[in-house]
Amino acid sequence: MTDHANLERGYRRLLASYPRAFRREHGEEILAVLMASAQEGQRRRGLAASADLIRSGLWMRLRPSLPRSAPTVRAAVRLMYAGAVVTALSLIVAIVSLPYVGRSGATLRLAGRSQPLPLAITVGIVSGVVMIALWLWMARAISRGRNWARLLSTVLVGLATLHLFGNKGAVPVVFAVLMWLVGLAVVWLLWRPTSRAFFKPQGLTQVGHGA
Repeated sequence: MTDHANLERGYRRLLASYPRAFRREHGEEILAVLMASAQEGQRRRGLAASADLIRSGLWMRLRPSLPRSAPTVRAAVRLMYAGAVVTALSLIVAIVSLPYVGRSGATLRLAGRSQPLPLAITVGIVSGVVMIALWLWMARAISRGRNWARLLSTVLVGLATLHLFGNKGAVPVVFAVLMWLVGLAVVWLLWRPTSRAFFKPQGLTQVGHGA
């Protein structure tokens, strides 16, 4: 395989991080620019260019794809991404502040119960990762106008309210309150009149226009 073909193949792999529709419309154009800017005899992709392509592609996949007529929904999605960041920070703080595991029988209170420290650490990390994934998953579903995601978000915030004023678990109180406030703001935005129009099923809209 020639240097040119090897470099082109590498760039095509990086372009796979972009959404398929974007690649169909702009992929060849971007590839032509990348190949034209390559140095003579270059065989490998540059680290900076590779990182920039991956970052841009992932951002295009995750960013809210909402119509400009739904500002409240766009704001709710951005808050969900902020909630994921807050959850990640709380997980980092919780891990850093854990007591040193140096003696057998060490325990940590988790969900109102004393648990063996290694088990509590594992459960806490897994729970934090699941919460981060949940924030991102719900944000993506909301950005696509999924009404079930709006309903599920409301239920989750209700459960978080009960959890906040009950057992606080291993999450630092400040972060728990902050995540709850973010969730509360998200639900308020999702049930605003402009948001309800965005989540209305298309079939009902068409029937309304045809009546």
